[in-house]
Amino acid sequence: MFYPPLIGYLVLAVVCVVLVLVIRGDRLSRNRAIGIRSAQTMRSEAAWQAGHRAAIPMLITIGIIAIGFALALLGVESFAWPKAVGDVLAVSGWLLILGLFIGVWMIANRAARSAAD
Repeated sequence: MFYPPLIGYLVLAVVCVVLVLVIRGDRLSRNRAIGIRSAQTMRSEAAWQAGHRAAIPMLITIGIIAIGFALALLGVESFAWPKAVGDVLAVSGWLLILGLFIGVWMIANRAARSAAD
């Protein structure tokens, strides 16, 4: 029943891990397709790199939280907890992650702005 959000959390965790590895390996150059694209991060390659490097701790946090919510939903399925528990976990997790991604954007912009100055 809660498999779609559970799978979504796992996919998000994998995306976060891959993104962190790509950023740490300096394999993500400025582009218009993948990454944190804002006026600040797109100003220069230095701003792009600074913004993405600053976002790494939050991306790791989001990945860990996504895995936690996936495991919690797996617990709901495995132990036949009330459906309301799963509903709350499914929605609250995505709202929390959305808020954290707004934080990622803000942190990346701040770092990119500092690098561009």
